[in-house]
Amino acid sequence: MKSFFIRHRETFGVLLLGFIIMTALNVMMLYYHYEPWTNPKVGFWSAFFDRFEVSGFDALTYIAISKWRPLYVLPRHPLLAVMIWPLSWLNGVLMSTYKINCTIFIVAVLWTLLALASWWLMYRIMRKIMGLNVWLSLLLTLWFFSFSHVMLVIFTPDHMSITLPLLLLTIYLAGKKILAGKTMPLWQALPMAFVATGVTTTNIVKVGLADLFTHLGKRSLWQMTKHFVWYTIPVAILISLFFYQQKTTQVEETRSNNELMVKKASRDSVFAKEWAASKIARKKKEKEQLIKSKYVWHTEHHLSRTASLVENIFGEGFILHEDYTLKDAGRERPVYIKYRHWWPYAVEATVVALFVLGVWCGRRNRIVLMTMAMFLFDMLLHVGFEFASADAYIMTAHWAFCLPIAVACLFNATKTHKIINIAVIAAVLCTTIIMWWHNASFTADYILHLS
Repeated sequence: MKSFFIRHRETFGVLLLGFIIMTALNVMMLYYHYEPWTNPKVGFWSAFFDRFEVSGFDALTYIAISKWRPLYVLPRHPLLAVMIWPLSWLNGVLMSTYKINCTIFIVAVLWTLLALASWWLMYRIMRKIMGLNVWLSLLLTLWFFSFSHVMLVIFTPDHMSITLPLLLLTIYLAGKKILAGKTMPLWQALPMAFVATGVTTTNIVKVGLADLFTHLGKRSLWQMTKHFVWYTIPVAILISLFFYQQKTTQVEETRSNNELMVKKASRDSVFAKEWAASKIARKKKEKEQLIKSKYVWHTEHHLSRTASLVENIFGEGFILHEDYTLKDAGRERPVYIKYRHWWPYAVEATVVALFVLGVWCGRRNRIVLMTMAMFLFDMLLHVGFEFASADAYIMTAHWAFCLPIAVACLFNATKTHKIINIAVIAAVLCTTIIMWWHNASFTADYILHLS
């Protein structure tokens, strides 16, 4: 046993640190509206939705686990409601036993495990794929989780907490194949594409890109075409399940929701006016969409792309604004907020500069190019098509993994230039400390103040 622990002390040390961080953040989240959520005096929707406000994330997972309902937007999350159903069943068993709603405890345990998986996979990517030593791998892992909207998915009940470990696993598996000069087999690619796309539709593009980069230079165009034809299987299954849910659970959910709204409007004249106004506002918003489709929403073409990049994507996504901290852009938070001081912009500029330099150093590295393709896909969505550009920062966990991968190349490229290497490491260390201190303290103050 002693020999086993000595042999795996690196693994145990890294996992223990990650477990402490992930557990602490999820325990903190248990204090957020603990009483009204464990012993709600109103319906679950009112108990959670009316009180939950964390940056722009939603409380749908809390609500669905409390009492299962297909609440997620089906075209964007085709299997998420199905995946949540067993947790709702478990909560029902626990509620009958302990007489309280155990949803927040179920989420805390599961999200801790998901976050720990993301932590471990990021460390393994740095250590085994990018070839860094223990301390630099740990530094970049801490750097990644210091980003505000990566830190938040550790404990916020949002689908990105599920997507992140799936994408990191995809990158890890693809990276191993690239280093070994092999291609990703279908038995890995197709289940990953099915599960990841079931959580978030756009994930199929990222799984496909990872698979593609393992084939480049190894297979002919015809061989790659034959390989990717097999993707029609998970896609066909997902489309079939989409239409099945559309005609069953979604029809019932829509009917039940409309009945509730009509009844409430008949009893409450104030709500009736608000409901009518919301319908008018939605029709107005439909005219502002860049892509006019019932399956694609939130493509507001009137918003500034430059401000979105500076204040939201590379601003709020990395370091929280002091004003309207963790407020929702769909409620009272303005779309764009400027930092009060110069130093958050300095941190943002440093992070972006490290990223750009890392990409340049890794411009011939296929793993860097693979993750950059994923990054550019997300930028096409959020900047090009302006999808969800009002709060694009909440999507940070979908693409921010490309930063530590790029900076790992920067570490490797500057090994022979000691002064530059030390300066780069110092920049990463300083920004890590600043972002952990700032983001964690502001988040804790917000969550615990409202507990």
